[in-house]
Amino acid sequence: MDVILLISIVFFYLVIALVGILAAKFTENRKADKPAELMIVGAKDIGLWLGISTMTASWVGGGSINGVAETVYSPSLGLIWCIAPVCYGFSLTISGFLFAEKMRSKNYLTVLDAFKKSLGKHFTVFYFCIHIFGGLVFLGSVLNALGSTIEVVAGLSREASIISSAAVTTMYTLLGGIYSVAYTDVIQLLLMILGLVISIPFVFTHEATGSIGDTFFRENSWAGRLDQDDIGRYIDIIFATLLGSIPLQVVFQRILAINNTRNAKIVCVCSGILSIIFLIPPILIGGLATSTNWTLTDYENGSGVSPLDQGNEIQILPLIIRYLTPQMVSVMGIGAVSAAVMSSADATGLSMASEFGRNIYHAILRPKASQQEVAWAIKGSIIVFGVASATIAIKVKSTMILFILCTDLGYVLTWPQFLCAMYLDTNLYGTVCGIVVGVVLRIGGGEPLLGITAPFNYLGGRNFPMKTIAMAMTFTTTVAVSYAVRWLFENDYIASHRDFLKANRGKNNSKKSTPKLSSLL
Repeated sequence: MDVILLISIVFFYLVIALVGILAAKFTENRKADKPAELMIVGAKDIGLWLGISTMTASWVGGGSINGVAETVYSPSLGLIWCIAPVCYGFSLTISGFLFAEKMRSKNYLTVLDAFKKSLGKHFTVFYFCIHIFGGLVFLGSVLNALGSTIEVVAGLSREASIISSAAVTTMYTLLGGIYSVAYTDVIQLLLMILGLVISIPFVFTHEATGSIGDTFFRENSWAGRLDQDDIGRYIDIIFATLLGSIPLQVVFQRILAINNTRNAKIVCVCSGILSIIFLIPPILIGGLATSTNWTLTDYENGSGVSPLDQGNEIQILPLIIRYLTPQMVSVMGIGAVSAAVMSSADATGLSMASEFGRNIYHAILRPKASQQEVAWAIKGSIIVFGVASATIAIKVKSTMILFILCTDLGYVLTWPQFLCAMYLDTNLYGTVCGIVVGVVLRIGGGEPLLGITAPFNYLGGRNFPMKTIAMAMTFTTTVAVSYAVRWLFENDYIASHRDFLKANRGKNNSKKSTPKLSSLL
C-alpha cells in the first residue's frame, strides 16, 4: 500500500467535504420559505463563473477522462473512436441555444416538468424510471472505476474506495443541495486542471516514452481506423451522444439555477468548449501509453508486460500517471481522477433526487406535502441513491451492457419526447405509439452484446444507423399520431367523452392554438 498516495486521497476528500459543508452553511438562510426549491435550483442566483465551473466539472467526469485514454490506447479503437465525448461537449451548446430560454420561461425545476405538462404526472413516471436507471448505472460505473483505480495505485481495497467516495459525495450533497455541489465543483475542476496538465510534461520526458508521432503514423496507429462496415454504428454514436444527452436533469439543473438566461446560454457554450479541451490530456496520455516501453518502468517489476498484455486498458490513465511521473505529481494526477468522479457523482445523485422529490413524491405520492416535507424527501432519496449506486459498483463488475441499454432508451425514447414537449403540442396517444414503434425498430436491429439477434434484415446490416432511424421514427410517429388524434376529436369524428388519454391536456382546443412544425426552424 502506497501510504503517501493514500494520505493524499484522504486529504483531497476532506477538503472537498469541508467546502461542501461550508457552502451549505453559507447558503442555508437563502429562500428559507422554499427549502425544496432551494435544494434543486437554489435561489436561481448562481453567477457566470460559478456556473461555468459547476457545469464543466459535472460534464467532465471520471468516465470520460479514463474512457478517452482507454479508447486511444486500445488497438481496436484509437483516437477516431473518441467521438462520443466530443459530441457530449457540443450537446451542451445545443441545450443552451434551443432549450435554456424555454425551460426558464416556464419556471420548470426539472426536465420531467416538461413531460408532465403534455403527458400528465402519472405517465411521467415512465421517463423518471429511465432517468433513474441511467443515473444509477452511471454512478455505479464511475464509482467502480474510481475504486479500481485507487486499488491499483494506492493499494486500498476497491470496496473501501467505493464506499468512502459515495459517503463523502452523499454527505455534502445532502447538506447543501445545488450550492454544495456547485462550490465543490470549483475545487474539483481545479484539481482536474492541475493534476492532468502537470502530469503531461513528465510523461513526455520519461525515458520509457517514445515518440507519439512515430506511433501515430505507423500501421497500427493510435489514431485508429474507421472501416466501411462501421459507418452506421459510427453515425449512431455521434447522434446518440449529441442528442440523447440533452434531456438530462444534471444539465438543466444548472441551466435553471443560473441568475439569468443570457448567462445560462454563455455557461452552456463555454462549458461545452472546455469539456472538449479537457479531452486533450487523456488523449495525449493514451497516445503516450502506446509509445511506452514498459520494461523501463516499475510496472510489474519491470518485466516488460504491458497493461494491454494483461487486458488492463481501462486503468491506463492512472497507471501512466503512477509509473511515469514523480510521486508528488502522481498524487495530483490521482487527485484529478478522484475529483472528476466525485464531481459527476454528486451532480447525478442530486439530479435523480430532485426529480423524485418534485415529480414523484410531491406530484403523485403526497400532492399536499409542504415544501419542508418535499425537501426531506429529496434528502432521503439522496441517501437511497447513494447506497444503491455504491451497491451496484461493488456487486456489478462490468456495466457495459447496462450502459448500452441506458443510452438506447435515452436516445430512442426520451430525446424525441423531450423535443416534442418543448416545441410541439403532442399528446399521450402519439407518445405511446411512438414508444412502441421505437422499441420494435430498435429491437429489430439486434444487439450482440445483449445476445439479441436481429429479427429484421436492415439494408446494409451493421452499416445501417438503426438507432438513429428508430429515434426518427419515434419522433415522426409521436407527432403524426398526436395531431391526427386531436384532429379526429376536434372535428367530432370521435366523441369527446372517449378521449380517455386527454388528447388536449392543458391546451386550448381551438385550432388556432395548434403549434406549427415550422417553429422548430
